[in-house]
Amino acid sequence: MRLARSLHVLLVVLLAALVTAPTVTAEPPFRLPAQVTDRVGALTSSELTQVERAVDRLYDDRRIKLWVVYVESFDGLGWMTWAQNTMRASDFGDDDALLAVATVDRSMAFQVPSTVSGGSSTRTDDIRRYDIEPALRNDDWAGAAIAAADGLNANAAPSSGGQVSLAPVLAVLAVIGLLVLGLWVWSRRRRARRHAAEVEAAKRVDPTDPAALAKVPLEALDELSQTIVVDVDNAVRTSEGELELAIEEFGPAKTEPFRKAVDDAKAALQQAFTTRQILDDAIPETPLQRRELLTRVIVSAAKADRGLEEQSNAFQQLRDLLINAPSRLDALTQQMVALTARVEPATQRMAGLREQFSPTALESVGDNVDTARERLTYAERTISEGRSLLSRPAPDQNPLIDAIRGAENALGQAKTLLDAVDTAAGDISRAINDLPAEIEDIQAGIDAATTHLRQPTTPKADELAKLRDAAVQAVEDAKTNGAKDPLGTYTRLNKADAELDAILAVIAEKQQEAQKQAKLLEQALFTAQSRVRSVSDFVDTRRGSIGPEARTRLAEATRQLEAAEAKKTSNVAEAIAHANGAAALAAQAQQLANNDVSYARQAYGSQYGGRGGGSDLGSVIGGIIIGNVLRGGFGGSWGGGYGGSWGGGGRPGRPTSYGGASRSSTRSYRGGGGRF
Repeated sequence: MRLARSLHVLLVVLLAALVTAPTVTAEPPFRLPAQVTDRVGALTSSELTQVERAVDRLYDDRRIKLWVVYVESFDGLGWMTWAQNTMRASDFGDDDALLAVATVDRSMAFQVPSTVSGGSSTRTDDIRRYDIEPALRNDDWAGAAIAAADGLNANAAPSSGGQVSLAPVLAVLAVIGLLVLGLWVWSRRRRARRHAAEVEAAKRVDPTDPAALAKVPLEALDELSQTIVVDVDNAVRTSEGELELAIEEFGPAKTEPFRKAVDDAKAALQQAFTTRQILDDAIPETPLQRRELLTRVIVSAAKADRGLEEQSNAFQQLRDLLINAPSRLDALTQQMVALTARVEPATQRMAGLREQFSPTALESVGDNVDTARERLTYAERTISEGRSLLSRPAPDQNPLIDAIRGAENALGQAKTLLDAVDTAAGDISRAINDLPAEIEDIQAGIDAATTHLRQPTTPKADELAKLRDAAVQAVEDAKTNGAKDPLGTYTRLNKADAELDAILAVIAEKQQEAQKQAKLLEQALFTAQSRVRSVSDFVDTRRGSIGPEARTRLAEATRQLEAAEAKKTSNVAEAIAHANGAAALAAQAQQLANNDVSYARQAYGSQYGGRGGGSDLGSVIGGIIIGNVLRGGFGGSWGGGYGGSWGGGGRPGRPTSYGGASRSSTRSYRGGGGRF
């Protein structure tokens, strides 16, 4: 009996609890009546006022309407579907954003149009992740709404409406102005230092070499041209004055080379000034035209200056001959005496050579002693004539210069002739002994040159053929005349061998460089092909989630790769550049594609297999499930506007988009939602 009574009491209590237990009221999507709608009493009256003020402040400052709604449940539709249907029912426009909170389901949706977020999902995601969700987790319903409004007010794209306080704006502008001014001063000084360094480097370049000038920056080239025309103009003016004095002192005949150099310099300088005038007139030139004109100015002026410098040195030597004529004549006399003393020993040595070698072997030195005597006799006579001219007035001393130069040349030749006799025995013996080895060495070079010339890609082929033929001729001459004139033959053979070796070395270096470039191209092509292929496979297997940016980069990478393939035989350097460009673009495409897939998983994981994904989500991302999408997609909650944006490879904007990349609407939404 007592047990039955106890069971009866327990049953009554349970029934009372069931009757009095709270029920969760599901709220289907509805048209929002006001910007702040509280269906569950989540806000106190003071909190409601605070939220409304934050919402009003956002509208006043940015002309953005944030709609806040609190319900108990999203009616089992999921946060995204409930939010989108509510926005659709509420006729949301380009400046309307939504914060929907299901307090019992503990789920939320935060949707911000791209026209408000400035096209960036990062800022909107940060507001949701770092401002809204922490407040909701602490049941701070009012704080979440205020954080959403204030976050949009601080981060939204600027609006043309609203009242903006001028004081903060002016302060910010002042700070920006100071920063800009400081940056301008710093960059100006930096440019000035860089320009000065470039000008100094330009001054070390050969100004007569257009190829060297092509590497000089345009501004430095301009300053160099202005400096050089001034310098050369000064040099021409100075040279004209010196020329007048030289004509009076030495006469027109002796100064003819100087006069011609001054005339040539004046003509080149006039051409440079004419070109500078073209640069300085009001008609602008393209950078390429300006560089060509500046190069013309510098080359013309530099060649004029070089001609003046060469003749200036000769002119100085002419004047030195007159000033130092007595001491020069004394020195020449001493040289003549010393060389005369060598004649008799050379005669005896020559007699010994004739006993040792055949006349043909001595052909190159056979008359050296007699010729040396003739040069010494001429030198003695001209030195005597020079001494007789020392007492004449300066204008009549011009023949003295010829006498000194004639004696110098004669004594130099006499010394060379006697030196050859002294070294003839050793030189002839060495030439006879080394000739076979030299012929063998040059023949190896001839064979190598012939092998190179059979190859169509050999660089400097014309020059190589010319030097190869000269070497062949030298070998034939050595075989015919080696015994008659071993010294002369050996000298000619050695010269031909050296020239052929030099061109072969250049060709070997160029071929080595070509091989290096070919290896670099092979590596670049392999890298580009691998990256383009892997990214293409990635896009193909995830086509349902990858948008146009990644595909555009991939298409350009493919084009660059095709260009590299087309150029690999005609221009290796350009082919390498195209291949490297293809690899870089493929890397960018991969990053963009990774982002798109990540956004898709985040946005639609809840509808297709949860956060971890599932077979349906993978099929959507891979573009396999397309029929349902094309018929309205995702349980019909999207209407007909979602179209083929996922199934056909469209991009969902950023983490979420209102209607995806819908063909029926150009408005996309940023933000997100989910449990908190």
